[in-house]
Amino acid sequence: MRILVFTKLLTVGRFLGVVDELASRGHDVVLAFAERERQRPHPEDLLSAPASIRYYVPFADDARRRSLDLLQRARDYAWYLEPAHEVASFSRRRALERLVRAASGHRRGADPSWPDPVVALEPDLVARLGELLDELERQVPADPGVVRFVAEQEPDVVLATPLIRPWMHQAEAVKAAAVLGIPSGAPVYSLDTLSNKGCMHCRPDRVWAWNEIHRRELVELHRIDPDHIEVTGAPHWDGFFELEPSCSRAELCARFGFDADRPIVLYLGSSKASRDEPAIVTRWLGAVRTSRALRDANVLVRPHPGERDADRWTEWAAPPGAALSERGAKADQSLYDELHHADVAVGLNTSAQIEASILGKPVYTFAGGELAPGQGGSLHFYYLLEGSGGVYTYAETLAEHVRQLERGVAGDFDREAIRRFCELIVRPRGLERPVAPIVADAVLALAGSRSPVPVET
Repeated sequence: MRILVFTKLLTVGRFLGVVDELASRGHDVVLAFAERERQRPHPEDLLSAPASIRYYVPFADDARRRSLDLLQRARDYAWYLEPAHEVASFSRRRALERLVRAASGHRRGADPSWPDPVVALEPDLVARLGELLDELERQVPADPGVVRFVAEQEPDVVLATPLIRPWMHQAEAVKAAAVLGIPSGAPVYSLDTLSNKGCMHCRPDRVWAWNEIHRRELVELHRIDPDHIEVTGAPHWDGFFELEPSCSRAELCARFGFDADRPIVLYLGSSKASRDEPAIVTRWLGAVRTSRALRDANVLVRPHPGERDADRWTEWAAPPGAALSERGAKADQSLYDELHHADVAVGLNTSAQIEASILGKPVYTFAGGELAPGQGGSLHFYYLLEGSGGVYTYAETLAEHVRQLERGVAGDFDREAIRRFCELIVRPRGLERPVAPIVADAVLALAGSRSPVPVET
């Protein structure tokens, strides 16, 4: 079979296991990237099995692109006005900023001093507004150029991921597949994709979710038919499950000038959760050092990969007893090593906290305050906390947080709860079962579900 995958170079890495699985079974996999990515390094170097690369132009008509972009930004902001998103202040403000940018054509978006929401609307009116914008977008036909591109590839199935990012316009690929009578599917990209990136601007024939949380979000937030959802697990962590430590604890400690006899506290940096995470880390470290049990603990700070080169991190100087994680070519391996040898992990709101759970490490978080609007202002944050089905231990104050850390370093945490959480979030079909083959089976089943219908393109 021929599988056409619309994706992006920065996101394709999360699905290389699925691509390899399909290609290794003898199927023809085509990765479709927007024309603007042609000059970037080719992803075939990352694949262990062959895949074809194709480039397409999302919109030949720029006026059409701008109009649709404005409509989709308006839909996203209206979506965040719904009662289900009441706590999602960070996501709502970001959607407003993008809407203002799309409407004005300026790089700068909404004034951060604007009230949230800008206009308070009754739930019934918000629902009606969402329905009208949804219907309006349904009336916009698929881009003719994308329809031609899909038809030329003659696929048995079309996939699009991450899909829920309006500026990528991957909805056009799903719409084009529908025009051509080709089944379409969307693997969920990340834990927060369905709550933190905007609404789904099309409805594929199948959505492959990580877990039951995703299933619920797809039904309740995106109005996807439950029969069109399949829970498979998260395929991109298959490789992480297979890793083993590449160094001993003594070697890791020597690398950072740590005392191997002292506990290791690993701070995991976030991507967009904080405006100034080094400032938060400095304040956090000050609180940690007030504890007799943690005064001499080794503290390793690992910035988020997307933030590591930011001036605020390159200018940050680690105090005695703390160190900044090194940047290496094998990011997964270095993260694995640091988590494996750490006693506890701390973070505001980052996917690396899930990787900590994969290794059975207790995770702690604390209120980041005004400097961290992307923490409590994001809906998915609450899914991970104790009392909400998660295992992350949360503290409103640093004093409370330090007491929790003391217990964690002493080994006072529920290991079985961490294992259950990891299974719930990452591998709901069993911790020992890799997910990429499950997704590949699902893709092939969808590809064989119906035959393409020839149409005039």
